[in-house]
Amino acid sequence: MTGPIETIDAAISAVAGEVDRCVACGDPGGYFTIDYRAVTQRVRDGIIAGEFEDGERMERFDVVFARRYLDAQANWRSGGGDVPASWRLAFETAERGRCLVTQHLLLGVNAHINLDLGVAAAAAAPPGEVEALRDDFETINDVLAELVDRMQASLASVSPWTRFVDIAALRFDEALVTFSLRRARADAWDFATALSASSNDDRRRLEAQRDAEVAALGARIARPGRPLRWLVGAAQRRERHDLNSVIAGLDRS
Repeated sequence: MTGPIETIDAAISAVAGEVDRCVACGDPGGYFTIDYRAVTQRVRDGIIAGEFEDGERMERFDVVFARRYLDAQANWRSGGGDVPASWRLAFETAERGRCLVTQHLLLGVNAHINLDLGVAAAAAAPPGEVEALRDDFETINDVLAELVDRMQASLASVSPWTRFVDIAALRFDEALVTFSLRRARADAWDFATALSASSNDDRRRLEAQRDAEVAALGARIARPGRPLRWLVGAAQRRERHDLNSVIAGLDRS
């Protein structure tokens, strides 16, 4: 588990520490982490600027959101504690290191948006009252959309064949076609609503069920079907493989 994180500044500091760890040990999970640090900083700036209806509640929400990732990562590295299946898949894939940068990014986004976002939203409001968070949830979704645009732009410099993989996915792999931020955010809200209205036991059951579904989608991202596999392999051979310089490029974009 990570140490106590009570504020968004502490969350940013912890995520920045995770970026440093990834760079130091060559962990491809850093591709996601560098973009997630930017997300957290952007939310912090939005709170300061008064972009959210309830800044205190949004900070609470974002701290829970960040801890979902940080705790999963810490538990994975220590070999103790609970690691959701969707995060376990992302960490195992990073450990093997045989994926495109975009696949590593999508695996992190998959676990954090499709699983963690709904859990964090439900935790940020009293049971049965998550609807009060709806406007701020939509605002944070706009922030996520901004950062996804940033991520896609930055990928062009490190993975020029990503565009061709995307085109092929539209033809060959339904799982990748349906992986869209718009759909993920809508599903996350429905998930948060279901969790908020449930008992503790039902929450655990719903979260486990959701995690299994998200991990199944992640498996398709990590190991696409045969028609796409050859193109992913060809794209990987043309990527930059100096992790430090790739992360630096993502950070600058």
